[in-house]
Amino acid sequence: MGGSRYLGAHLVGMLLRNDSVERVLAIDSVKPSPQHRRRMRDAEFVRLDPQSPRLQGILREAGIDTVVHAGLHHTDFAPGGRAAVKEANIMGSMHVIAACGRAATVKRFVLISSTSVYGSSGVDPAMFTEDMAARGQPSGGIPLDHLSVEGYVRGMSRKRPDIDVTILRIPAILGLPEPTVVGELLVPSVAPVLAGYDPRIQLLHPQDALDALLHATTGAAPGTYNIAADGVLTLTQAIRRAGHIPLPVMPAAFRLAARLLSSQGLRDIGPSQLRYLRYGRTMDTTRMRTEFGFTPRYTSEEALHAYLVDSGAEPLITRTSLERKTATLARRLPAPMASRLRAGVDTTIGELEAMGALPDPIEEEAP
Repeated sequence: MGGSRYLGAHLVGMLLRNDSVERVLAIDSVKPSPQHRRRMRDAEFVRLDPQSPRLQGILREAGIDTVVHAGLHHTDFAPGGRAAVKEANIMGSMHVIAACGRAATVKRFVLISSTSVYGSSGVDPAMFTEDMAARGQPSGGIPLDHLSVEGYVRGMSRKRPDIDVTILRIPAILGLPEPTVVGELLVPSVAPVLAGYDPRIQLLHPQDALDALLHATTGAAPGTYNIAADGVLTLTQAIRRAGHIPLPVMPAAFRLAARLLSSQGLRDIGPSQLRYLRYGRTMDTTRMRTEFGFTPRYTSEEALHAYLVDSGAEPLITRTSLERKTATLARRLPAPMASRLRAGVDTTIGELEAMGALPDPIEEEAP
């Protein structure tokens, strides 16, 4: 399920190259893009709404023994907004899980969930293990969607103990067509951040996500696993590595700042995502290595660097251009906010110089 999306389409292509896989059937409610269709090669594709009663019959008639649910939305930035995302995540998943539970041929079920199920709060542990729960029950949004779907999957497992269930909880993956909060903050030259907070974040490279998904699909030990890269970054570090300036703003002014400075995605940011920008979230991945048998190839810092290179957002700026753009923007801001902006510029310049990512100024030749 979710065969038309990035992870689903790429997984299909990887499975077709696996000699142990006899048949691959991709299902989604929308047609794959030409690029994703090429990735899927000659795989069978069925365009079907997940809520269709035909799904159970298709699984049974095709003799499907492994189902991968890669169709969950991980942000509210999708077309149609929160209402459409909730409909797809909750109602769509309920029908998929029910169909799998009634299909006798299904023996393995893999769900791509997210680390958002742990929530974000000021009393969180340094790192969440898979056995921990959110310090406060999510009240809505993506965290509650994913937590609910995980519950539906476990309910199916209790009724059908013969089905091996694997739940992969992944953090932000930069570079996918579906935007992320972190990715949206790496776009504008001046990115709003919450004053007084610098959340810790973990990332995951797209290839590591695909490798983990393939491992889960082709026979890894079932269970619930945090899948995340080694290492932790702070949000302002990530923004500065992109050659951009973090601008601290008060929480009440964040949406206003987003409208002025950032892309459309952050203008529709929800409460759970705002809590993430305040407190962050990091995960323990011991079980991923010892029981699941997987180690990501990229660290969080390497995943960020790869994204910046691939997206063309490398920090190739000069001190002069940075200071000039800052002066122009500062004239449009209230004095306190302009002062914080200038302080952020000085910090960013220092960090980029330490990285060797700030080009030396070009000296003019003497006449």
